Amino acid sequence: MSRWLLLLLLTLLAGCAGMAKVGPGEVTVRDSLAVTLDGAWNQHAIGLTRKSEVWTLDGLPLDRLVFFVGIADGEALAELAQRKDRQIPKFRASMQAHEVVEMYEVFATHDGSSFQRLQLAPARFAGGDGFRFEFSRVRKADELEMRGIGYGAVRAGKLYLLIFEAARSHYYARNVGRFEAVVQSVRIRG
Repeated sequence: MSRWLLLLLLTLLAGCAGMAKVGPGEVTVRDSLAVTLDGAWNQHAIGLTRKSEVWTLDGLPLDRLVFFVGIADGEALAELAQRKDRQIPKFRASMQAHEVVEMYEVFATHDGSSFQRLQLAPARFAGGDGFRFEFSRVRKADELEMRGIGYGAVRAGKLYLLIFEAARSHYYARNVGRFEAVVQSVRIRG
């Protein structure tokens, strides 16, 4: 019996190894962005790229906050090794807000998930002009209905984009306020 208990404990610990608590207080994201958190989030150990970071409150299947930090002209949000035929368009510093959202849509649907942009409008972000968009997405893998919000801005030719999405049924309404508080605190560092 003790062998099974030890195996279960090791399995549980292995599942937690990829997460670390961040906050409350000021947190630096990828050396380029500072945010102030009113409570703790869980930081996933592996970002999508060296210019991204993934956080969650209740676990990645249920909610996630993705930071895309300082994406330069000619860079993609992420490389999709499994789909060389359908890469995410590269960011261009001259992109308009709707083009950035379309670029994100390609990223969000690369696995066959569906995506619907609900709203796009100018918004204050990181101390200046930016944009805000809302979307819904149905994940192909588990058919879970997600609801999301993104904020973005281009500063000095680089894209700063924050995306929050959560299961529409419960987690979105519960956690969207915490995401909005993070957004209000964003500062781009030097």
